[in-house]
Amino acid sequence: MSYTKEQEAIVLKVLSYKSHQFYEILSVKKTSEEGEIKRSYRKLAIKCHPDKNPHPRSSEAFKVLNKAWEVLSDPQKKTIFDQTGSDPTSRFSGASTSSSSPFASGRSGFASAGGGAHPFEDDLFNMFFGGGGGNSPFNSGPTFTFGGNGFTFQSFGGGQDPFMRHRRTTRRAAPRPPQQNRDQAQSPQSLWEGLKGLLPILLILIVPILSALFSDDTSPDYSFVPSREFNVERRTPRHNIPFFVNDHFTKKYENKSRQQLRNYDVKVENLFIQDKRAKCSREQIRKDQLIEDAVGWFTTDTEKLKQAENMPMPNCDVLRSLNLI
Repeated sequence: MSYTKEQEAIVLKVLSYKSHQFYEILSVKKTSEEGEIKRSYRKLAIKCHPDKNPHPRSSEAFKVLNKAWEVLSDPQKKTIFDQTGSDPTSRFSGASTSSSSPFASGRSGFASAGGGAHPFEDDLFNMFFGGGGGNSPFNSGPTFTFGGNGFTFQSFGGGQDPFMRHRRTTRRAAPRPPQQNRDQAQSPQSLWEGLKGLLPILLILIVPILSALFSDDTSPDYSFVPSREFNVERRTPRHNIPFFVNDHFTKKYENKSRQQLRNYDVKVENLFIQDKRAKCSREQIRKDQLIEDAVGWFTTDTEKLKQAENMPMPNCDVLRSLNLI
């Protein structure tokens, strides 16, 4: 199947970077936000997907993109990568990548960056894995035997014991107190830590209760919806928002100064705006979720997208009419 120059260019561009240049692979910067990284990955993944791009190396480029996304989409892996510059998903990220396997040629990652062998590579390998060949003093005889608490190195060859029959034993841990005593010692501290963690929540719950107990009347003095009880209209000073008060308000504030009444109106206005902002924020989150659901990986549901874009947002409309957003 033939492919276009653009399809070839995007594949070769992705493959031109080194395997750990994750930001360059996804065409983003280190300072890019999570949403920007996600959008760039989706755009490139669609262009490099083997079902969409017939280039013979598109599958390889798609895997490279997925690798970069795996690291940069995970906050913990991304932090490790930003600090170290190495692939956090690789157990051998600090070793040479010249071979396709960390165990190439029967070794376990001893090759140096220049491709040459370490002077002590063969001896170390033979010592621990029983390899043969060469004139190493560790080349013949039994490798080592286990026994007791730990292990004992035996003769490694030539009748000479390079470790002088060194015996390593495990250190016994100090006796631990019975579980019951430990639990009793930790119980008061754990209880206090738990109470400290719950203290903010308790304050939030207790303060309104105490306010209600010691206040003369907890019924509201106003409403934003007119009714038989709330039938006297007032207006807020800055945005001219209508609200309605009852007879209790009239009796309570009939002897108050003009400044006190204005402060009351300002308080009502602030509560109204705070309520609308919170509800508008929830409307915007819901709209973004619907748009994201409509835009798939490879196809976009135009009907769902249209519905999401035209979703009613009454609280945001109120704030917009007040020039607050």
